[in-house]
Amino acid sequence: MVRFYKNRSIIMVAVAAIIIIVIIALTSMDRGQVSGLESIVGIIIRPATQALTRVVDSIRSSIAGLAEIGSLKNTNQMLNQQLIALRAQVREIEALRQENQRLREMLDFKNTHPEFDLIGCSIAGKSPDNTSGIFIINKGIENGVLKNMPVVTSRGLVGRVIETANGWAKVLPLNDQRSSVSILVNRTRDTGILKGDISFELTGSISPEAAIVEGDDVVTSGMGGVYPKGLYVGKITGISTGESQLLKTIRVEPAVDFDKLEEVFVLRHVEELPFEGETID
Repeated sequence: MVRFYKNRSIIMVAVAAIIIIVIIALTSMDRGQVSGLESIVGIIIRPATQALTRVVDSIRSSIAGLAEIGSLKNTNQMLNQQLIALRAQVREIEALRQENQRLREMLDFKNTHPEFDLIGCSIAGKSPDNTSGIFIINKGIENGVLKNMPVVTSRGLVGRVIETANGWAKVLPLNDQRSSVSILVNRTRDTGILKGDISFELTGSISPEAAIVEGDDVVTSGMGGVYPKGLYVGKITGISTGESQLLKTIRVEPAVDFDKLEEVFVLRHVEELPFEGETID
């Protein structure tokens, strides 16, 4: 209650000071100088007017500060929107750069292998089944894509066509558990069989006398009539010998990253490729 009356007194003094100032201003407009009484009154009320001026200035500063905060929020929102747009542009540019690099590699591969008739294709879809690596390409019979034609990239062998129609074809990749390929160790010239498995890894068997080591390159042997000889498959990353000592088991890291395929070639080499051969059954 005491604080209320105290604040009320301050307000009354401030109001009275304002009234007096206005009266003095109005009565002194036609006079060259103020009277002695007005001067004394001015001295008396000066502290009140100074305090009032500080209050008004503080309120004005607060209002200006609020307006500045609102402006900063708008600016910050605009900058965030610009940052989002710039990040999207960066991602788009990076995607275009990677696509350009892949297409350059494919063009170089095509130019350095004139012996092959290559059909460029894009991946149109992949199997939703976690136990199958089969994918679909966007070229089919009308483009010359036929069953059992090998599928490659500039990095190496991908697999083979297992079904084809107008506008599309299915490809069975090497790492699928139903896939197999005859291989040749490039350095030692030892041959073997490489298969996919349920874990989408490449494992195979080779002669126990083969003097192979980890890091040896593996290519297609040309046996079996589906894959021509010399297509790069990958590197040996593991070697083990079974208890029977009849064969060595090898693990091969494929040259192709099957999870990141976007463009491939269908290799049309009719002279050496029968249209009926290995089956996936």
